[in-house]
Amino acid sequence: MEDNTTPDVPSTEDPNEVPKDDQPFAGFPREELLAFVRGVANIIAADGKVAEEERVMLYGLIHQTGLSILDDDVKAAVEAELAGPSPIEKVIKPVTNPLLRRALYQTCVEVAVADGHLADEERLKLVEIAGLFGLNTDAARDFIQWTLDSIAIEQRGREIIAKL
Repeated sequence: MEDNTTPDVPSTEDPNEVPKDDQPFAGFPREELLAFVRGVANIIAADGKVAEEERVMLYGLIHQTGLSILDDDVKAAVEAELAGPSPIEKVIKPVTNPLLRRALYQTCVEVAVADGHLADEERLKLVEIAGLFGLNTDAARDFIQWTLDSIAIEQRGREIIAKL
């Protein structure tokens, strides 16, 4: 029989620490992470409607960043965006890291099209974010369309499976 136990080797790592692979936002400054979640909240509220599912998703994202919705500043910033979105350039200005900028753009696209539709207000904000971040605008538009197409294909797959 094979021994699958881990050898008792002293570790220099904290056993309660989550591996870095599970912390995609580790190492980014708190100010940038707060701007990141504010940007996502801004996109969620862009169409004037905030569904409970969107709020739950946002709170999950906040947790993933290592922030907490229980922190007064986080809650106030996020709730303010959901109640009435600020100009997007003001919200995302603190996000300066190129990796975090691309992640924010991707997350905003995914949130904006999660219902399979892209409202005009959402599309305008996504174009504005791409421009503010200096992203390749053709690639940014392609990513929006690819995401919409992917959702449509997934929906079509569910419809086909339902007929089986």
